[in-house]
Amino acid sequence: MITFQNVSKAFDSLKVFNDLSLHVATGEILGVVGPSGSGKTTMLKLITGIVPPDTGTVTVAEGAVGYVFQEPRLLPWRTALDNVAGSLRAQGKDKAGARAAAAGWLERVGLAGFEGYHPAELSGGMAQRVSVARAFAVEPRILLLDEPFSSVDTVLKSSLMDILESIIRERRATVVYVTHDLGEARRLADRIVEIVPRRGVRELGA
Repeated sequence: MITFQNVSKAFDSLKVFNDLSLHVATGEILGVVGPSGSGKTTMLKLITGIVPPDTGTVTVAEGAVGYVFQEPRLLPWRTALDNVAGSLRAQGKDKAGARAAAAGWLERVGLAGFEGYHPAELSGGMAQRVSVARAFAVEPRILLLDEPFSSVDTVLKSSLMDILESIIRERRATVVYVTHDLGEARRLADRIVEIVPRRGVRELGA
C-alpha cells in the first residue's frame, strides 16, 4: 500500500532521513512516534508527494487520501457543512449529494445541529471534529493523521480518539498516525515505529 525504498531527504544542511525503507500493508494502522523535528510530518509529506525524496522511491497505492492536520485548517468563510462538502465537490460530486454526505459525516462525529456554524463559532474540539469528518467524507483508502489531537485537552482527546478509532475500524482504511505520545500510538496502532533522527526508523511493536 505504502512503500519507502532507500529514501533519503534533507532540507539544505539538515538531513531528515537517510536510506529509509518501510512498508505499510493494506488495512494496517501504523503509529509513528519521535521527538519534535525528527521528521514525522516530513514522512507524511513524502507520502502525499508534497515533497519529493532526494534519493530512493516512495510508492503509494492509488485511491483517495484523507489528511487530518494538527490544526483543523477550515476555511473561515465556509460553514462546517460546506467545509466538509467542499472536499467532495473537489472530487466531482454534485452539490446536493456533497451536502447530504457532509451532513451525514457531521452527524457521525457528533455535530448534528452545527452544520450552519462557521469555524469561529466552534470550539477547538468541534472544529477538529469537522476536520475528521472532512477527511473521512472522501472515503479514503489511505488516512494520514498528523498529531491531530495535540492541541486539545485530555478529556476531549479521549472522546475524539473514540470517534476516530470507531470509524477507522469500520472503514478499514490504511492509516499512518503520527504522534509524539506513545500511549496514543499504542491505543490505535497495529504496529509502531520510532523515527531515529537523521537516519530511519526502528520497530517498537504495538
